[in-house]
Amino acid sequence: MDTALQYLLDVLLATAMHLTILLAPLLILGLIMHVISQQIEKRTVGIIGMHGYLYLFGWIGTAVHELGHLIFALLFGHHVSNVKLFSFNASNPEMGYVKHTFNKKNIYQNLGNFFIGIGPILLGGSALFIFGYFIFDIKFNTLTDSNLKIINSSVTQGVRDVFFSLYDALMYTLKSILQNNEIVWWKYLLFFYLLFAIGSSISLSKSDIKGSFSGLLLFVALILLFNLTTLWMGDFATTIFTTISNVVSGFYLILMVSIVFNLGFLLLLWLIGLLVPAKNKK
Repeated sequence: MDTALQYLLDVLLATAMHLTILLAPLLILGLIMHVISQQIEKRTVGIIGMHGYLYLFGWIGTAVHELGHLIFALLFGHHVSNVKLFSFNASNPEMGYVKHTFNKKNIYQNLGNFFIGIGPILLGGSALFIFGYFIFDIKFNTLTDSNLKIINSSVTQGVRDVFFSLYDALMYTLKSILQNNEIVWWKYLLFFYLLFAIGSSISLSKSDIKGSFSGLLLFVALILLFNLTTLWMGDFATTIFTTISNVVSGFYLILMVSIVFNLGFLLLLWLIGLLVPAKNKK
């Protein structure tokens, strides 16, 4: 009996570690970006009006947002019935949407709800990753591969090591961007525009969060079941999940870069808002 209880405890601890390795950085960074993006949109609309925001920035951000939903809906076999990537109608609260259905008895399609829900974070971050590579020739994964180490002894230690490693890579990346005298001015403008436009749309609506929750619960259950049936053979899963985390660490890095710059944009918008009367125009 004691052996069985100890095994169950080991399974729960291993599951907590694996979920931390796989999801904690993504969910924490995604939550921060969600809060920042909502404030950026609100303050930008207050300064230049809804039409100004849509025509200058909202069109690309909303399109990337909806494409994030669409791509993962297709990848997980959902039936997509209607898509609108963007609308310039400022009076329509639904600027874009992806309508899809799925087979509730299909585990794969149910799991897809989680990735469909967070699709805007995944695609938005990936887009910034690609733009950063081509504009500044920044190899984000190279910066993190040599530093990112996850200690398997505890969950909190694992999270701390991930973020300390990413912090070091972040500081190096910011210096590479801001102190590179060889980069022409228009590349800076383009990159800052994309950080603002895409970054301000990396947010999740209530329906996004609600839709992803069932898929998240299934994801947790699958990891738990996997550990329950395999942990007796050895904790090889931690090595697998750590490798996956290392592979996507460059993605975490670009999210952190976006957070830093969008905090700067938010501060600038706040200062401008003190000087410019709010428009709140439709």
